Amino acid sequence: MDVGCCTMDMFQPIAMKAPPGDVPEGMKVTSLADPNDLRSAGSNPALAVGGFTLWPMSYYDNRVSFGMVMYAPNGKIVGTKEKPGARYVTQITKQGRDPDGTVVFTGQGNQSVSLTCMEIYELMTGTQSENEPRRWTHPTCNPIASSTCVPLV
Repeated sequence: MDVGCCTMDMFQPIAMKAPPGDVPEGMKVTSLADPNDLRSAGSNPALAVGGFTLWPMSYYDNRVSFGMVMYAPNGKIVGTKEKPGARYVTQITKQGRDPDGTVVFTGQGNQSVSLTCMEIYELMTGTQSENEPRRWTHPTCNPIASSTCVPLV
């Protein structure tokens, strides 16, 4: 898939009080003021991608992973992806330049994960790699019974 239309200039770290739509089942909005302190931040880091908003959420089961949730301009969830390696976001930064730049999400204990432009594109379009199995946001999630149960890509 060509991501030639994707540039690092498209990504803007922002701060918001709450996501623009529902929080998926099994996830929670948690951000820390400092990576080495458990005090909650006054606002939450998010990533603006044009009119879309990407939120790094945490999981109620306390796994060390971000649940990346992409919201369309109307607040509807259009994509999710689990990124193991960090939780409780403290900051979002852009690193590198086109075409190899990444967006880095730092959390508790200065642990971080990054997303490539391709991964962000897949979140915006709701596509996924053919080799990745479809998983749900929470192990007990029933997608038929719950409107906030969304697939992880």
